[in-house]
Amino acid sequence: MSFNQYSQMLEEMLIMEYFRNEYKEFPKGKLMKSESPDFILSVSPKNDIGIELTKLHGPTVNKYKTHYPCKIVGYNAPDFNRENLDFTINAKNEKLAYYQKKRLSQIWLLITADLEESPVNYNLGNKLENWSFFSGFQKVFLFELKTRKVFELNVSD
Repeated sequence: MSFNQYSQMLEEMLIMEYFRNEYKEFPKGKLMKSESPDFILSVSPKNDIGIELTKLHGPTVNKYKTHYPCKIVGYNAPDFNRENLDFTINAKNEKLAYYQKKRLSQIWLLITADLEESPVNYNLGNKLENWSFFSGFQKVFLFELKTRKVFELNVSD
């Protein structure tokens, strides 16, 4: 395992621990690090929840005017807006069939964002309540890292 992989694994484990502490409805159970999805929460012998972590991303346009995820050394958070949330969710929706092969009871998506640096000039909770997103994930969360606030997004499939 390279240093970067090890560092990313530690970051994911820390984020998951913060999320577990902040999300009051987080089920009790054994949480195990996994790959695709990133974590599996074993609630009971026949009730496993897969949890996929991702950072908020947005589309960038290349010279051919096609969209692709911005992957730069380090992480530059995009502006916080509905388009970037949609983009992030849709990118993970494409991988959902792979996660479903693991026969999990539920699959959650946890999107992390550092919005303190972003010009969010409205009540985030109220804004998110009015937005709805298409996703096959049973639950989708936005986890604001600086304040450690958890927002459950409205999703339909």
